[in-house]
Amino acid sequence: MSETGKKWALILGTSSLIAAGIGFMIYMKVEEVEQARIAVATLEGEIDTARNTIAGTAALEREVIVLREVADVIDEILPDSEGVNNLIRTFHEYFGEAQVMATSYKRKPDTSRGRKAGAFDKVAYTLTLEGDIFQFMDLLDRLETHSRFMAVPGFKLTSTDRIQIEEDGFARHRIRLDVETYRYEPQSTSTETSIESYDRKRDLLAGEINRRRQALTLAQYNYRGARGRRDPWIDPRVPANATSESALSVQEQMDLVEDLKLRLIEAEAQWTAMEGAENVLAVMIARRDLEEALVKIEEELRRTEAAALITYVPAQKRLKVDVYDHLDLLRSKVTESTGVLGPSKEALEQVFAVMGRHLEAGEYELALDVFATIERSLPLVKGDPVRTALANQLRERAEDAEILHEFDQIDLSIGGVALIEGLNPSILINSRSLGIGDIISELEILEIRPSEIDFFFRGVILTRVF
Repeated sequence: MSETGKKWALILGTSSLIAAGIGFMIYMKVEEVEQARIAVATLEGEIDTARNTIAGTAALEREVIVLREVADVIDEILPDSEGVNNLIRTFHEYFGEAQVMATSYKRKPDTSRGRKAGAFDKVAYTLTLEGDIFQFMDLLDRLETHSRFMAVPGFKLTSTDRIQIEEDGFARHRIRLDVETYRYEPQSTSTETSIESYDRKRDLLAGEINRRRQALTLAQYNYRGARGRRDPWIDPRVPANATSESALSVQEQMDLVEDLKLRLIEAEAQWTAMEGAENVLAVMIARRDLEEALVKIEEELRRTEAAALITYVPAQKRLKVDVYDHLDLLRSKVTESTGVLGPSKEALEQVFAVMGRHLEAGEYELALDVFATIERSLPLVKGDPVRTALANQLRERAEDAEILHEFDQIDLSIGGVALIEGLNPSILINSRSLGIGDIISELEILEIRPSEIDFFFRGVILTRVF
C-alpha cells in the first residue's frame, strides 16, 4: 500500500472510532433523558399523592380528634373481656330487681368465630325465666337502659294457667330470652400519632364532639309498671271494675296488697335495725318504731277484712303469702325477743291508741278485735305498775267497746216524737208509744229531745240520734 493509501486508511479508522464514540455518547444521553422523564413522572405522582394527603389530612385530623374525645363513651357501650365476664353478675342483679326467677342461663356458641373481622367479638346468652309480664317488661327496661350495649334479638313466652295463678297469687309465665352484646378487643399494632396544636383544634370541634356524645348516649325511659294494665297472657275471668260501689277493681286490690307488702318489708327492716342496735336506748327506740309499724299494719288488715275489700282470688293468695304469713313470723320474733313477760309498754300504748281510733270511728267490733290480740297476755304484766295500769285501761276500753257494740246492734225503729209543753214527752219506737222511764230491749228511756233520745244501758247513758 502506498503512503497515500495508508494515510486514508488511518483517517477512515480514526473517523469510525470517533463516530462510534459520538454514537455511544448520544445513546447514553438518550438513556439519561428517558430516566429523567421517568423520574419526573414518578415525582409528579408523588406530588399528586402528597397533595391529596395534605387535602385530606385536615378532615382526617378532625375525625381523629372527635373519636379520641368520645372514646370513653364508646368504652362504656362496648365492654371489654372483663366487662363481659361481669355480665352474668349484672343479669343476677337485674333478676332480683325485676323480681323474676331465673331457672337457667347458658352462653350461646359464637358461630362467627374464625370469621371475625375487626376488633368486635359477639357474645350471646340464652336466659330462661319465670315471672309475670310486667316483671318481664321491667327486666327488658333494665337491659335497654344498661350503660353497655345489649340487644334482645328474640324471646319466647309460654303463658301460665289459671290454676297456678289462683294457687300462687301471681302469674309465672315461662320466658326464654336471647341477649347479645359485643366484646371490644382493639388491635395492638396501631400507634398513636401526635397532633400539632391538639388542644386548640379540640376546642374548635367542641360542638361536633358534643353532638357525637349525645348520639352515643342512651335515651333514658323509666318503665312505670303495670299502672292499671292487664297481663294479656292470662284471663282472670273477673270484671275490671266490680259492680258494687264499695268494691275495689282488680288492679286496686293488687295495689292494696302490694302496699301492705311494702309496709311489712319496711317493718322487717326495722326488726333488722333493732337486732343491730348498739345500745339499750337504741333497742328501745327501734322496738317502739317497730311496734308502731306492726300495729298500723294490723289495723289496716282488720279494716280490709271487715270491709271485704279483697275478693280477687290471686290477690287473696298474695295477701296471705306475702303479708299475713310474714306478719305472723315477725310478730313471733318480736314476742320472743321481749326481755320481760307479757307485751311491752310500747305495745300496750299502741293497742290503746288504735282502740281509741276505732271507737271514735264507730268501729266497735274492730276495737274488740284489736283487744283480742293482746287480751290473753295481759295477766303476764302483773308486778309492773306502769304496764298493769295500761292493761287496766285497755280492759276498760274493751268493756266500753263491747257495750257500744251491743247497743249499736239493738234494732230500734224510731218514728215520731211528741213534745208538748206541760205534758210528758213521748216517742214512737218499734210501733210502740213510750215515755221517760219505759224500758224496751233492755234500754231504759231517760230523756227525749227533738232529734235524740238518751237510754240507760248496762250502767252507762247512751244517745241514739234519729
